[in-house]
Amino acid sequence: MDTTDQPDPDLAAELRERAGNEMSEEAAEEERLTELMRRRRLDMGHVLRDVSHRGDRVTAEFGGHSFSGAAAFAGEDYATVYGSGQSADVRYAAATWSVIRAEAVVGVEHQAKLARGGAESFQALLKEYSAAGTRLRLALPENAVVIGSVGVVGPDHVEVNDADGRLLYIPFEMILAVIRATDFQ
Repeated sequence: MDTTDQPDPDLAAELRERAGNEMSEEAAEEERLTELMRRRRLDMGHVLRDVSHRGDRVTAEFGGHSFSGAAAFAGEDYATVYGSGQSADVRYAAATWSVIRAEAVVGVEHQAKLARGGAESFQALLKEYSAAGTRLRLALPENAVVIGSVGVVGPDHVEVNDADGRLLYIPFEMILAVIRATDFQ
């Protein structure tokens, strides 16, 4: 009996294993490239919506200010961050954002439950604060802050009644964030 025509079972197993490993490596590379392409198409709104849906912790740095907490809502052009006893509504374009994934924060309760709906845009949010007469801190460039309530929201500015009794007119572009006390802990 001639055994030269019979395939070597060890060689066949090795070839199948090698082919399987190559296909796995190709699939992993394809997944990595697909994820990279997906992330390249995201704008800040998409990024911060993803972050807020997970309840990730963020730090927003804007005009000399810094605010950290759980990302809770993302609108068209701003995100709401809940910190300790206060919240900040920060314009995307006004800040640099650092993110710590919720699953990476050991010992911290997942805070996505704090997520509440919000106004779709920063201008609409200011109109809500105006209608409610909410006392706010408006974070401005160069670490400046205005404390007061928004009286009127115009097409490109707000009219603020400040704590010193002055009437201030502030262009939207100068308002980096709105910081307010929260009614929950």
